[in-house]
Amino acid sequence: MDLKSFREDYLKYRSPSDFAEMLGVPESDVLEWEQNSNKIHWTEIQKIVEKTGVSYDELTGWEKRAPDPLKVENTWEKADGTKKTLTECVYRALRDENIPGKYKKEYVKDLCDIVNVNLKKPTIAIVGRSDVGKSTLINQLLGTDKMPASWTPTTSIAVYIKHISDRPSFIKEDTWVFANQLGRETAWDERKLNDESYCNAWKLAAGDVGILRSFGTRQGENYGKEAGSAVIFIDSPVLKNCDIIDLPGFGTETENDDIITHTRAKKADVLFYLSQANGFMRIEDMEYLKDNIKALPTWEKKDENSLKPLSNLFVIASQAHTVNHGNRVELKSILDFGCERLLTTIPDDYWNDKEKLSGYIYENHGYDNLRSRFFAYTTDILDICKPFNTALKEVLELLPGVIDGNAKAAVKSYVEKRKPKLINEINEYENLIAERKKYSLLLADIRENELSRKQENDKRKKKIKDEIARLSSESIDEFSDYMTKTINTDGIVRLIKERKVKNKKSDIEQFGSFLQSMVQDRCETILKEKSEIFSKQAQEYVNSYTESISYAFENNKLEVGFDAGWAFASALSKLGMIGGFGAFLASTISGALVFASIGVSFGTSILAGIATSSIFGPIGIAVGLLVASGLGIAKLFGGGWEKSVAKKIVSTFDENNLSEKFRDGIREHWRQTEEAFDKASIELDKEWDNYVCDLEKMVNENDNQELQNTIAMLNYLLSNFYERIIGE
Repeated sequence: MDLKSFREDYLKYRSPSDFAEMLGVPESDVLEWEQNSNKIHWTEIQKIVEKTGVSYDELTGWEKRAPDPLKVENTWEKADGTKKTLTECVYRALRDENIPGKYKKEYVKDLCDIVNVNLKKPTIAIVGRSDVGKSTLINQLLGTDKMPASWTPTTSIAVYIKHISDRPSFIKEDTWVFANQLGRETAWDERKLNDESYCNAWKLAAGDVGILRSFGTRQGENYGKEAGSAVIFIDSPVLKNCDIIDLPGFGTETENDDIITHTRAKKADVLFYLSQANGFMRIEDMEYLKDNIKALPTWEKKDENSLKPLSNLFVIASQAHTVNHGNRVELKSILDFGCERLLTTIPDDYWNDKEKLSGYIYENHGYDNLRSRFFAYTTDILDICKPFNTALKEVLELLPGVIDGNAKAAVKSYVEKRKPKLINEINEYENLIAERKKYSLLLADIRENELSRKQENDKRKKKIKDEIARLSSESIDEFSDYMTKTINTDGIVRLIKERKVKNKKSDIEQFGSFLQSMVQDRCETILKEKSEIFSKQAQEYVNSYTESISYAFENNKLEVGFDAGWAFASALSKLGMIGGFGAFLASTISGALVFASIGVSFGTSILAGIATSSIFGPIGIAVGLLVASGLGIAKLFGGGWEKSVAKKIVSTFDENNLSEKFRDGIREHWRQTEEAFDKASIELDKEWDNYVCDLEKMVNENDNQELQNTIAMLNYLLSNFYERIIGE
C-alpha cells in the first residue's frame, strides 16, 4: 500500500497535515505510515476507509502508477557516433609515442577540448522557487518516481541526471554524491565524469537512488554534510538525447542554494523555469528569470537550422490544476499576462543583440516569440501538458543535429587555422637542413638582442596595466555619472511617465524590475565598450611582441617560426576568468577556437567571454528584489504618487548602497582583466623561451637525420591526422 500516493494522487491532499486533520490524528502518525505502511494499525485503516469512501481492497492494494515517459527519437546517436570517431582519432594521436609532447600540445590537445566541450548532450536546467514542483516534472518526463519530491522545499544539491549508458565503468552504483568544495574548487565539474581519480577525490557517498533523500534533501539524515552535487543514472528514453540538472529552489533560507542554482543554470543549453500557476510570474520570478534568459545560448540560426526562436526556453506555469481545476481559458490568460509582465522588465537591447546572433527579427519587442515559450503543466490533467511535451520533443530531437554540425565546423575551422602553422614548421626544418648556418646566426642575433627586447616588452606590459587602470577608472566614472543622472527623483518620474506606468502595485513592481535591468544593461554596455577599446590595446601588445621577435628573423632573411598571437590567445582561453579580454578573443579566429578550453560551447556567443553576466547576475537579482520589496511599502494612492515611488527608489538605492555594488562589479571585471593579462603574458614569454631553446637544440644538437625524422612526423600529423579528422 502506497499511502503517500493515495493521499496525493487520489485524495489530492498535498499536505500531510490536511490528511491528518481529516482523520483526526497527529501529522507525525501520517508521516510514519507513509514511510512504513506496516506500522498502520487495522483500526486506522478502517478509519481511512470510512472517511474516504474507498473499499478496503482499493486502499490496501493502492500503488502509485508510474508515469509514462516522454517518447523522444534518439537523434543523439549520430552526434555520439561523431564524438566517438573524433575522440578516438584525437586520442590515437595523443597516445602515439612517435609524436613528441610539444607537438601534441601544439597541434592536438586543443582539438580534444573542442570535441569534448562541443559534442556533449544538451543539458536542461530546471529552475524555479523551492515549491513549484521541479522534481515532480522531472519524474513525469523520465517515467519514474526516483527524484525526491514533496510539497515542502526538497532538493538542496545540484543533481545531474544521466542515461544509464553514460555511466563510467568505475561507477558501479546508480548514484554518487559529491562534496561542495575540494581545495580551492567550489563545485564538482560534470565534464570530468569519466576521470576516475577526479571523481573519487570529490566523492562523499555512493548507493542506490535512495541516497539522494539522505544527502540531497533538507529532510535527509545526512543533510548538512557539505554535499554540493550528485549524479544519478536512469534508463529513460528522454535521457538518450539530453542530461537534466535538478537544481535547488531560489529563495530558500539557504544562501548556498541560490549560488548553486545561479552558477549551474548559466551553463545550461535549455532552460525550464517553473512558477506556480496560481501565483504566476511574481516579481521574484521575473528577477530570476530575466537573468537566466540573458545567459541562455542562442542555438537558433535563421537559414542554418530548424530551431524556432527561443526554442530552448520553457517558462512553465506548474500545478495548473489549482487554477479552477485546470480551466483552459483562465490558464491562457495567466500565461498571456505573465508574458506581458516579464516583457516589461527586459530592455529592447536584449532583442537587438539576439537578432545579431540568430538572424531572426523578434517583432513586438519579442512578445510573440517569448509568448510561444510559455506553457501550463500539471501531472493531474495530462492533456494540459501536450503543448509543452510537443515543443520539448521537437527541441530535443533537433538540437543534437545542430550540435553535431557546429562541432564538425569547429573542428574543421581549427584544423584550417593550424595547418598553415604546421606547414610553416615543416618548411622551417627543411630550411634548417639546407641553411643551418643562417639559423646559427639567427640564434646569435636573438641572444644579443634578448635583454633589450625584454626590457622594451616590460615597458609595454606596464603600459597595458596602466591602460587597464585608466579604463577601470573611466568605467566607474561613466557609470557614476549615469547613476547621478538616472537615479534621482525627477529623472525617475519622467521615466515613469514615458513608460506609462499605472498607479498599481504590479505595474510599479514591474517598473522597478525594468529600472534594475536598465541600470545593469548600462553598466554592461560601458564594460563592453571599454573592453572593445582594450581589445585594440591587447592586439597592439601582441603585434609589438611579434615585431620585437621578428627583427632577428628579418635580418637573416628567415620566416618567423613563432606565433605570438596564437600563444597569447591560447593561454588566455585556459584561464577561466578573462575579464575584458572577451572582445579580444572574439576578434581572433585563434581565440574563438581555443575558447573551448574554458568550456564555452559554440551555441554560446563568444562575446559571453566578457563575463559581465557572471559578475552582475547575483548583484542584479539582489538589486531588483530590494527595489521591488521597497516599492511594496510605497504609498501608491493619491496625488503625486509618481514622486512618492521615485523617492522610494532613490532611498532604496542609497540605503542599500546598490550603486556601489555595481561599481564593485566593475572593479572585479578589470581586476580579472589585469590578472588574466599577467598570467597570459607570463605564458607567452615561457612559450617564446621554449621555442628558442628548441631551436637551439635543433641547430646545435640534432643532425640532419633527426630533422628529417621530425619532418616526417609533422607530415604524418598533416596528412594522416589533420586531413583524416576533417574527413571524419
